[in-house]
Amino acid sequence: MTATQENLFPYGDYLDSSQLHMEPDEVDTLKEGEDPADRMHPFLAVYDLQPLKVHPLVFAPGVPVTAQVVGTERYTSGSKVGTCTLYSVRLTHGDFTWTTKKKFRHFQELHRDLQRHKVLMSLLPLARFAVAYSPAREAANEDIPSLPRGGSEGSTRHTASKQKYLENYLNRLLTMSFYRNYHAMTEFLEVSQLSFIPDLGSKGLEGVIRKRSGGHRVPGFTCCGRDQVCYRWSKRWLVVKDSFLLYMRLETGTISFVQLFDPGFEVQVGKRSTEARYGVRIDTSHRSLILKCGSYRQARWWGQEITELAQGPGRDFLQLHRHDSYAPARPGTLARW
Repeated sequence: MTATQENLFPYGDYLDSSQLHMEPDEVDTLKEGEDPADRMHPFLAVYDLQPLKVHPLVFAPGVPVTAQVVGTERYTSGSKVGTCTLYSVRLTHGDFTWTTKKKFRHFQELHRDLQRHKVLMSLLPLARFAVAYSPAREAANEDIPSLPRGGSEGSTRHTASKQKYLENYLNRLLTMSFYRNYHAMTEFLEVSQLSFIPDLGSKGLEGVIRKRSGGHRVPGFTCCGRDQVCYRWSKRWLVVKDSFLLYMRLETGTISFVQLFDPGFEVQVGKRSTEARYGVRIDTSHRSLILKCGSYRQARWWGQEITELAQGPGRDFLQLHRHDSYAPARPGTLARW
């Protein structure tokens, strides 16, 4: 029996892709034999960061973004909702590949944000002019499959069909620059202007977090208990790479702090070590940075990803090298005293 939208998604609360239809425009393509790395952002882009909601140029021009739903996870939350489904989405942009995990409500929130964005751009005269004459107006003519609201997964075939619908929905949206470059989409995909700079390393974990102030280890300047009493929580955009992490201000895009991984690196999860519910603590020789997540599952996921990045591609920075340096030797590098 052929799976249809009606028998796959009986809940009636789905995402109608026709509401997000746009006029066709250029398609992301590469010339024959062209290397996608040649279109990626240069390192100098770190000196021209923009606020996340200003729609900065995140993706490399002409390089497609593709999504693949590689699996689902079932877990029991502590709320009245009961069992929830978590979708693992693997995304590819040129040579960069990363995985994000989302609930279906995250897709619903994204859909509503994109609807509001389209309506606003059609109502505002200046916005309508910008869309009409912008070279970034592109989309597909075909309808995008609708998606379920979460519910019983049923058989394996039923679950696989839902995953395929979800995958098609995302891939269709990612062909439209009008939506792909919108800040709600970039937040959903967990990307920023620092994501696709080859000189900064592979694409690591990113997203909006709450970080606690303090935790700096400054020689000769210590005050017992100061960080336990005088601190505040601030919302920031966190970027994790293989040898460091940093966080930026959402309003300005300014990099507020960079934490280099060194032999003192350690990640701890839980209230006992962080003094915060759903907290993650990242220790290095210079700071103990405490982050606050929305759930224990998210805290475990972030702690695991940060640890794997540091102990995998960045493992050379976690041990002492010549002259007790945390940085590995780089033979043949030009230098001057």
